[in-house]
Amino acid sequence: MSGSVTIQEVYEALKRVEEKMVTREDIEALVDSVEILSNPKTMEALRKSDRDIKAGRVKEVTSIDDLLVEL
Repeated sequence: MSGSVTIQEVYEALKRVEEKMVTREDIEALVDSVEILSNPKTMEALRKSDRDIKAGRVKEVTSIDDLLVEL
């Protein structure tokens, strides 16, 4: 039979399809990213955080208590 395929060939083809599928988690992450990128206040806060880190304005937090002191 010239038109037959093996189970291994079917399996490999299904694996290739599966690798290209988008999961619900992928879509949720994309939506989250779009929401962040489209919010000017959030983007400015991120830019400010980057400037603070580059300027060394950071504090080490090693516990919840350290974090609560900062609030």
